[in-house]
Amino acid sequence: MKKQLINIGACMAISASLVFAGNYATYAEENDPTVWTESNEENAPESTPEFNPDNESIPDNSSLPDSVPTSTIPASSSPSTPVLNDNLVEEGGHVNVEGLPAKLSEDGQGVTYSYIVAFQRMHSSDHGQTVSDLRMCLPNLPYTDIKFTLVGTRDANSNPVPVNVPMVGVDVDDVDVVNNPDVYAYNLPTAEEVQNGKTAYYVTKNMEDESYDKVKFYNVYSNVNLSQAIKVEVTLPLEDAKNIKYLPIDARMVWKASQEGGIVGYESGAQHLEEYANHNLFDGNNGNVEYGGFGDPASIDDSYVSNGHLIKSVAKSSTYITPNNGDWTTIPNDINIDENTFFAYAKIFTLRANSAVTYYISEKEDMADQDVSHLQLGSVVVDYVISGEGTSIKATYIDTILRPLYNADGALAAYNTADDGNEAPQSITYDGKEYTLVGTSATSAPATGVLAEGVSHVVYEYALVATPTPAPTPSTPAASTPKTADTTNLAGYVAALLAAFVAFSVTAVNRYKSNQIF
Repeated sequence: MKKQLINIGACMAISASLVFAGNYATYAEENDPTVWTESNEENAPESTPEFNPDNESIPDNSSLPDSVPTSTIPASSSPSTPVLNDNLVEEGGHVNVEGLPAKLSEDGQGVTYSYIVAFQRMHSSDHGQTVSDLRMCLPNLPYTDIKFTLVGTRDANSNPVPVNVPMVGVDVDDVDVVNNPDVYAYNLPTAEEVQNGKTAYYVTKNMEDESYDKVKFYNVYSNVNLSQAIKVEVTLPLEDAKNIKYLPIDARMVWKASQEGGIVGYESGAQHLEEYANHNLFDGNNGNVEYGGFGDPASIDDSYVSNGHLIKSVAKSSTYITPNNGDWTTIPNDINIDENTFFAYAKIFTLRANSAVTYYISEKEDMADQDVSHLQLGSVVVDYVISGEGTSIKATYIDTILRPLYNADGALAAYNTADDGNEAPQSITYDGKEYTLVGTSATSAPATGVLAEGVSHVVYEYALVATPTPAPTPSTPAASTPKTADTTNLAGYVAALLAAFVAFSVTAVNRYKSNQIF
């Protein structure tokens, strides 16, 4: 296939040289203050229509209009602001990557990093020059799953249409560009083509895979005016992901071509834009590539990031970071541009010199962008202490193991430490004493809530159960026994009386007798 493409490429290159000859004339004056015009409100885009499943028409993408309605007019081109009337028409920027929070994978065993990648091609009124490809670069890691989904495209009137089309990967060596009757089969589909079941493709192993070992490249191609958007999702095992707080992705347009749409490369006569130093993703070459954060994602620290998004390139510094706006239909321009490092396509290829052709291009966006998907991990542990002392009276309980803050559906994960008697027992016996639950401590995390980054400590406090003093038992008087006559000594009494009487009687008799004698 490659030999056939080389022959075709040679023919195309000759034709392309004739088409582009005018582009290499002396660079025209960029700021002609004598010619101004007012932007026309009539050119404003229609509101996004609802997708009509009954509409089966397919637009003819082989013939493009000289101008199209746009929803990406930059702020500087409002109806009341004059704009330079030359042959360059800005429809917004060209590439914007917006990282989404990393989340728990669908199987619960890993971490899924996600991004929305929006891009729109540069094209011309004579259909002779275009940059309509997008190359996405990810670190070469042991992913368990990689998914690309077309989430935004355009209809026949260039209106934005949200879609949800899983994309199919194809190896560039399996693509027969020469003999394939539909050379545009691998373009991202329009809204009407989506409705009719056209497959959305991404292409791998297009040249660069052989040159770089620490990254992987994925390519898409378009023949649609204005922006389209792809959702990229890559999943790593949880243990691998724990070391990668920020996983980067780079997206840039890399082929200047004469053909509109289809797979492009050297073999099709295209020119690689990384021949220009300011558009290189990496410094170095010939096996001495400086991959930066793409070679070691764990090295990306908070100095590169603000509010979960990149503020500077994690590879070569000449890549400008496009501001995020949360809207794939509108791509912002770059800011704080330094002309010494900025990849200025219109100036490099002297587009203004060919005034007979209108070019739809932004001069303030470098056709590249980077961002990260931010992984935040959280866990919940529960401790049990004596109120006022802090002494632990029960082993720490792990309510939630370390995991991403976001569930697979994108919602923040919740926890509840109060729904289980094992987590929040009403009483605990410790050291032979019983303690009863008082509540959470003043410094405790809420007993229920959503995960936060780091370890959330829920602390339950317990108080000693007081031992009650038993009430005295009233004494019961002994039952009284009725007294009975004591007959034990009665006989003695009687005997004594009788003895005394006898003694008296004897004494009296004796005295009587004595008296008679005398």
